[in-house]
Amino acid sequence: MSRFFFVVFTFFHLQAVGQELSNIKSVDSVHSCFRGPFESYEAWTSLLTQKKPGFSIENFPFSKDKFEFFKSTLACKTFNYNVDGITVQGFAIYPSNSEMPLPTVIYNRGGNSHYGRVNFGKMMFELMPLASEGFFVIGSQYRWSGKRVKAEDYIANNEEDQFGGVDVNDVLSLVPIIRQLKMADVNRLGVYGGSRGGMQSYLFAKQYPDIKAVVVKAGISDLFSFRDRDEKTSLLLSKLIPNYENNERSLLEQRSALYWADELPKVPTLLIHAKDDRRVDYANSERLAEAFNKHSVPHKLMTFESGGHNLTEHREVVASAILSWFKDNL
Repeated sequence: MSRFFFVVFTFFHLQAVGQELSNIKSVDSVHSCFRGPFESYEAWTSLLTQKKPGFSIENFPFSKDKFEFFKSTLACKTFNYNVDGITVQGFAIYPSNSEMPLPTVIYNRGGNSHYGRVNFGKMMFELMPLASEGFFVIGSQYRWSGKRVKAEDYIANNEEDQFGGVDVNDVLSLVPIIRQLKMADVNRLGVYGGSRGGMQSYLFAKQYPDIKAVVVKAGISDLFSFRDRDEKTSLLLSKLIPNYENNERSLLEQRSALYWADELPKVPTLLIHAKDDRRVDYANSERLAEAFNKHSVPHKLMTFESGGHNLTEHREVVASAILSWFKDNL
């Protein structure tokens, strides 16, 4: 196939897939991720040069070749979808030239409210490489993710991020969307989350056990240890979680997989954690692995002595392990 016909084929293929997503009743505002300041490598780096003092193209982790490779081979879409009458933002990334349903991974982000949103750099860094290996990757930004607020200004209700409460519906609601997409195979479904996204992954798997594999990186499985990290974290939980003052213990247990590991699907689960993690204590993965042993949940605990919460120095090893896990089990 000549380059001209390849480009034409890819263009019309992307248009058709985007239209398919747009035709789902609960979905609207479907757009390409490669737009605006991300339409070209030059536009992206120019924006960063203007917005980030000290930005250096020499230290930028993304090359122009990698950017153009992903843009030419992947479809990357952002969209809005309706959950319980609330508009939630989502994203989907997948090979643009595949004609068969792809093994599908639901990605659950970390953070809370606006903090931790999956931005374009995060997609390039962690999700596009996975999609380029033949996976359909889809995720939610969670409700209320567009607002910047301080912890003391939260007034938790059904429209706001409840840190493992009603917002779990935002993840569960991706399943009927996946079912309507020809590019995604709901029968080969995996779940991947980091930090708070680990908690979301466990909560999702508990309610939707028809999955084939789980990967959790530096994930929260014990909200009590997370609460006790510092006063700021304790305050945040008290503001995010409704009725916290009256039912603190019960509400934290409901969000802590360590207390209901026996209710999780017995599918291959990869736990990845560094012992020097200061945000989510390593014991979250270590103790959950012990619970998995007790309840016969097949798993592997991948431990690093250092690397911190983001495991930056082990990026390639971790990415390879995650890819292998999903390839072997989906």
